[in-house]
Amino acid sequence: MKVKVCVGSSCTLLGSMGILDQIDDLKDIISEDAENYNDEELEVEAIKCLGFCKETAEKVAPVVVIDDEIMFNATSQTVMEKIVNKMRK
Repeated sequence: MKVKVCVGSSCTLLGSMGILDQIDDLKDIISEDAENYNDEELEVEAIKCLGFCKETAEKVAPVVVIDDEIMFNATSQTVMEKIVNKMRK
């Protein structure tokens, strides 16, 4: 699973660094409880800017992309739920 977290200025101000920290913690939890999760590797990438804030007048930050599915106004909780649901056996 590929997770991209935008760390552009707007996304960082609105919590993307906290999301990255939570994903790192989740990776540890998954590795400790591997029997309940599939063997898919969780790849996390911090992206400088995905450009969505510039393309719309609406507030969309922070932006996270999970396997090409874009999440606007992402929170740690919504991102963790999406990752866990996709990785559970």
